[in-house]
Amino acid sequence: MTRNDFIRKITSRKFLLSLAAFIAVFCTGVAGVMPPEWCAVGMALSAGIYAACEAYVDGKSAGASQTISTTSVSASATSQKVVEKAIVPDSKEAA
Repeated sequence: MTRNDFIRKITSRKFLLSLAAFIAVFCTGVAGVMPPEWCAVGMALSAGIYAACEAYVDGKSAGASQTISTTSVSASATSQKVVEKAIVPDSKEAA
């Protein structure tokens, strides 16, 4: 990851919103508004939601930039039997 990528990620709206949620939950815990257990859950959820959103966006951008090619293979009846034996061995040989 380059420096520009890092700066772009920490200034993204997803990260800033997650950071704001984390800080808000932390502050409510310090102020005594919420029990500490709920604060821990809230902070973990804000980090988890950010990670899930980032993974979703990264997956979509990776999928958009990939080119998938397919290859079709044909085989005669003889070579098909050889391939089938290699993939699924006889029960006598497997035992």
